[in-house]
Amino acid sequence: MCERVAGRGRGRYQDIEFDNVHHSLLGLIEFANIDRNRLSFESVLSLIREGFTIQDFIDNNEQRLDSIRKPLKNAILDLLDTYGESRVNDMCSRWTFYHLIFLDMGVTESLSKLMAVAQIDFEEFDLMDYENFKSRTGGRNRLSTYLKLRDSYMTFKDEIGEEVFKGLTSQQVSIPVKPKLKPLNLSKREYKRLEKQFLETYYDEFQENFTVKELSARMDVDERFIQLILKNASRKGLLETDGYDVKKIRRSFEELLLWESLPEPEIIRLRLVEGYSVAEIADKLGLSRQGVSIKLKTALSLVLTSHVIEAKRYLRRFRKFKMNEDMFVKIFDEHPAVFRWLSLKVKNGNKDVREMYTRLTEEQQKRFEVYFSVTLLDGDLVSVDKKTILEKVIFDHAFDNSCRIEEIHEIYKGYIYAQFPVEIADSLYTDERTLQGIASRSSFTISSYGNRVRYHNPKVFTDERMNRLQILLQLEPGVYNARYIFQLDPGLMEELNCKDPSELHNIIKTRISHPLITMGRMPELAIGVSDKLTWVRHLIREHAPIPLEEFLDMLSRRFGLHIPSVRSLVQTTMLEHLSPDNVLIASFPTITDEETEWLRTILAEDIYTFDQLLDLHKDVPDLYDRFLNKWVLSHVGYTISGGFIVKSEYGSGEAYFRDVIKSKDLYRIQDIPAAKTQSYFKVLKDLETELEIFRADDDHYMNIGRLEKGGFSKSMIRAEIEDIVEAARHLDTEYFTFPMLQEVCASELVDLGMENVFYERLIRLHPDVNFIPSGGGDIFYFSREKRMLGHFYLAHLHKNEGIDVHVFERGLEERYGITFNSGKIIESIRDRGGFFSPETEKVYRDKSIFLDDLYRD
Repeated sequence: MCERVAGRGRGRYQDIEFDNVHHSLLGLIEFANIDRNRLSFESVLSLIREGFTIQDFIDNNEQRLDSIRKPLKNAILDLLDTYGESRVNDMCSRWTFYHLIFLDMGVTESLSKLMAVAQIDFEEFDLMDYENFKSRTGGRNRLSTYLKLRDSYMTFKDEIGEEVFKGLTSQQVSIPVKPKLKPLNLSKREYKRLEKQFLETYYDEFQENFTVKELSARMDVDERFIQLILKNASRKGLLETDGYDVKKIRRSFEELLLWESLPEPEIIRLRLVEGYSVAEIADKLGLSRQGVSIKLKTALSLVLTSHVIEAKRYLRRFRKFKMNEDMFVKIFDEHPAVFRWLSLKVKNGNKDVREMYTRLTEEQQKRFEVYFSVTLLDGDLVSVDKKTILEKVIFDHAFDNSCRIEEIHEIYKGYIYAQFPVEIADSLYTDERTLQGIASRSSFTISSYGNRVRYHNPKVFTDERMNRLQILLQLEPGVYNARYIFQLDPGLMEELNCKDPSELHNIIKTRISHPLITMGRMPELAIGVSDKLTWVRHLIREHAPIPLEEFLDMLSRRFGLHIPSVRSLVQTTMLEHLSPDNVLIASFPTITDEETEWLRTILAEDIYTFDQLLDLHKDVPDLYDRFLNKWVLSHVGYTISGGFIVKSEYGSGEAYFRDVIKSKDLYRIQDIPAAKTQSYFKVLKDLETELEIFRADDDHYMNIGRLEKGGFSKSMIRAEIEDIVEAARHLDTEYFTFPMLQEVCASELVDLGMENVFYERLIRLHPDVNFIPSGGGDIFYFSREKRMLGHFYLAHLHKNEGIDVHVFERGLEERYGITFNSGKIIESIRDRGGFFSPETEKVYRDKSIFLDDLYRD
């Protein structure tokens, strides 16, 4: 860890300079605690980092305070209304124990709260010895706690200087003390009601240690009566008191049964330990059933649920999840008496017990899996059968790198015989060929090159990604090697977790349903053609006469086909097209004058895709073979180029797009089949890069001519882009957005006030900048490394803690000035190995942090 600079914080507080917190909002936390107005150290710290002072709230400038979360802003404004400008200003002038947190020497928010509860003033601590500290804080605080405070206190004092220290601590501020509640004249009945309320409600709700003040405030009862209630509970052995401090006494179930104050011990033992019913106990003891029922109910009411250690351990889960005695005993390895105790004391929950799995220890999880015959697969519990065991084996052993099915079979065999009894393992055993068939039918596996398989989570197949893959497949008719399509969009392949062309072939085969796509032998697929031989002959007609090797090279470049394979196809099945000197020749189809005129009438637009014409004229079965070739189309003023049928005057689809787009001052994105192709998007991107067009909004592009009329040349725009990016370099943040730059960037281009997308597209052009597209706008960073939204979200999660996804979402929106979607946040974080807990609605960097957080609570 780097050496801390004197006068600055350490660790995650190293950006805090002590000179800048002379007069800070930290003093408000003590006011807020007194007023029961929740104001955390972290929320105040965020305001300090953003440069807010108490004067901003005194001025109450709505525009200045608009970026602050409403609950936080209102909390501070309420404190100003309650205590007045002068008192709040004075409190903000004090040094507080919260300032010591910045040193990262062990002082925490809870420790600072302790000093406030003990009413120990910051300046007073300067001369306080350990014995005095121990006495003031309840007599139980360890020497290490005092030394931690002392070391931080003296370090802070030395670094800010004696004069500054005394100058700011000498301003004594009277902290408002909450007035005592008015004494109540309680009747004996009312007192019994309060005692019952404490025993039945508050005893279980409070932690092991609490104070008289806390209980008094919670029950809204004078402290004198609270003392009486606690004294009575202490006599019963439920707790012990030390002045104003209270500690609950807990007993194990075994200790409870031996407790001399246990009411009706025989009935409790028979009912809970032996498991007798009320009727059986009545017969055994010679009592009436009603008498036993009343005695049992009275006895149980006198022993509180969380008084029993085992009951306290499972209390929250019992209240939430639906359980039965058998599963409780088997999973938690507890005596049935614990479950019976809880059943008589607490209403069992109704949530599916499977949702409890993540809260269990490793041993409990193993017993859970055996009891329910389930196993954990990529965060989900699935029933045990051949398919799920195979998926688990592949998940554990072929997650990133594929394995041959022979290897998987051996691992599968070893797993079932190690995990299950022999008779069950025998029923789960299967041969290698059958196992391969199971793997091919599983949505959680994918076949890779060379008879290999690996794990593949289907959650990556979102609607947005599959739509992008559909667009990727909008190619000119032909037979393609999957390698060609795989190389078109490496980013999409990464998002789909697709590692090679063979995997892409399988994804298209199982996930894409399109009438014009036909899957061939691995790794080929046909788009818009039904027969490979017919298609090759059609291409020969298009390009003949042409040397064979030149023709093969063209097929390799345009369709990714394997040259030796196509050479063999031509030489064995198309000898009539091959001349002795290895040149491809072909006879051209003839059409009548009537057919020529018909063809001329159906070609009304400037550009078509093959799919478009084939769909429009399904009633003409030989349309592709007889009419859609260069020879015939040349007679009606059209040509074939780059997968398009386009008017001859343009020459190619790309030339047509460039001509149309550049001819308009404001160009609206077209909604035609040709405008849904890779070529169209490539032209748009090229024209943007050349600064010929600029994205104006979601539907329009602006021509350079419009900006030139406003005095902006291409060279000026390039200079403006450089200035905008240079401003981003000074933000001192890993990621940035255009809204973050608006306030700090002095630019004539920015002053035009165009929509954000206009400037985002310009920033994309800078060679040093990479971007992550999101629904709310682009997120930029200085690196050529390709990153996804999941990387961005994980970078903002705490390394050791989770955070409510909605709080996380609001925090990102406040920081980056663009909108986010909590659903997309959860999805992206999961895609990158993070974890989301539906119960707590928190997101975590990974599941281990969630479990640590869970058991820490």
